[in-house]
Amino acid sequence: MKVVLARNAGFCMGVRRAVETTLDMVREAHGSIATYGPLIHNPQVLDILGERGVKVLDRVPQGDSPGTVIIRAHGIPPEEKEAIGTSGATVKDATCPRVQKVQAIIRRHLGEGATAAVIIGDRNHAEVDGLMGYAGERGVVVSNGDDVARLNISGPYIIVSQTTQDQPTFDRLSSLILERFPGGRVFSTICDSTHKRQSAVLELCDKVDAMVVVGGRTGANTKRLGEIVEGRGKPVFVVENEEELSRQEMRRFRRVGVTAGASTPSWIIERVIRFLELIPGEGENPLISAINRMVAACVSLSLYAAAGAGLMTLAIDRIRGVVPHAAHFFIAFAYIFAVYNLNRLMSRPRPQYIDPLRRHFVNRRRPILWTLAIAATIAALFLSFTNNRQGAILLIMMVLAGTLYNVRLIPAFLSRAMRFRRLREIPGSKTLFSAVAWVMVMVVVTGGWNPADLPIMAVLFLLIFYRNGLYDLMDMQGDRIMGRETLPVSMGEAAAARLLWSIMAIGAATSLFFAAFYGSGLYGYTLFAAWLFLGLVHVLFRSGRIRHGFGLELLIDTVFPTVWLMVQLIDLIP
Repeated sequence: MKVVLARNAGFCMGVRRAVETTLDMVREAHGSIATYGPLIHNPQVLDILGERGVKVLDRVPQGDSPGTVIIRAHGIPPEEKEAIGTSGATVKDATCPRVQKVQAIIRRHLGEGATAAVIIGDRNHAEVDGLMGYAGERGVVVSNGDDVARLNISGPYIIVSQTTQDQPTFDRLSSLILERFPGGRVFSTICDSTHKRQSAVLELCDKVDAMVVVGGRTGANTKRLGEIVEGRGKPVFVVENEEELSRQEMRRFRRVGVTAGASTPSWIIERVIRFLELIPGEGENPLISAINRMVAACVSLSLYAAAGAGLMTLAIDRIRGVVPHAAHFFIAFAYIFAVYNLNRLMSRPRPQYIDPLRRHFVNRRRPILWTLAIAATIAALFLSFTNNRQGAILLIMMVLAGTLYNVRLIPAFLSRAMRFRRLREIPGSKTLFSAVAWVMVMVVVTGGWNPADLPIMAVLFLLIFYRNGLYDLMDMQGDRIMGRETLPVSMGEAAAARLLWSIMAIGAATSLFFAAFYGSGLYGYTLFAAWLFLGLVHVLFRSGRIRHGFGLELLIDTVFPTVWLMVQLIDLIP
């Protein structure tokens, strides 16, 4: 099935700011943390925040140690905010700046003599309740034409909008109000993000057979997106996650569009897309569908990455001037497959974050996967022992280190001071340790230790580090919410991106130097080509031309077979 993601979907600026503010407070871990009301309208995110110790308050905190209270993205009435401050709690305001702008408009114009503030929005919505707190007795909510008919306004007044209102409804209701009570001042306070999101949905509706809207059921903008699609006469499915979609029902469509409410995190959108992509659409060749599922399984279970590592090892053999050996391929393949899957089986990550294919496969075939991972470990050790005994000892140490990555090693009394208990909790550890392991197995385990190999090991380390960093950037939003200390999470997205570009520049320059002076001839330039390949993928991803998904993961790891293929082509040159 062809799946098309709308140009504007997922976290808006205000929601992202509120979530990141909360996560920053969790990382600092200063006392108890709570949000005043649900932070955003997404149950999955709220559940994860709850698991990380963030409480949800429905009243002003009482007691001696109220801790930190975070004001939700929708804002709250000013008297409630003041009461939280006087309770002794530390107040962290995560109100969306767009909502704050509407609050300021209401306060200013009522202070200058306006007799009423008409708020066009959903009655009892959290944002509207907060705005009514600023308007007081002079505020009135209008949700439909009947509310307009009941209005009674005398004197100057203003009209504002809930930031997630749709533009046609706002225009229609404000025109009706002005007809009955001329002279009112209209402020179109609909958020740009909301307007762009709705425009993108309207545009996409004409290009697809059906639409899937992903978001929390209580989210006003999610509901409104569904209403917009219905208004265009397209089948629409409003869901919180992929489990609410029927495979049989979705088979009726060839091309499906996906959009999401402003409180929907990227990993939930991605799960829905992956779920849909693996469903054979109407008229689709069953063979194509089976191939897509097989490729997706290979990517999800690291089979493709392991095969890429094996092929890259053969290419490195040729670049080093060593005769490639099939055992080298299988050692690298078996090790990468084993370690990735052993960690996957041992870490037990939260199910809401795992892509549906991987979760389905692992849950149903966990014993088989354990058997394959252990068998791959034994095979890697056996092959390395027969190939290079020193390398076998190193591989044993690497396997032990890899399996201990998710194990609690630091005692509780030390972990409080060091802020981590496991190797995986050290900031950037996954990116660093994984790059070291790949280099060791590709060069030292298979070919033995040789100081002359240090230049190529350095280039290879930078290349793998860069590859891992790209994955971290793709998964940053989910990693941040899950509490994973990857480089982008610990450094910030912009700083991590700059670091990766710097590494690319150094790695590409080092590759050229290596090719010119190491004596490997044309083989050495294949590593420079690898940098160009990954750099292009990085540009396409950051520009939004390709999205996160099976395709992007497949593209990133295709760099290794590409290097191997170039080496084979060079061998054909007379």
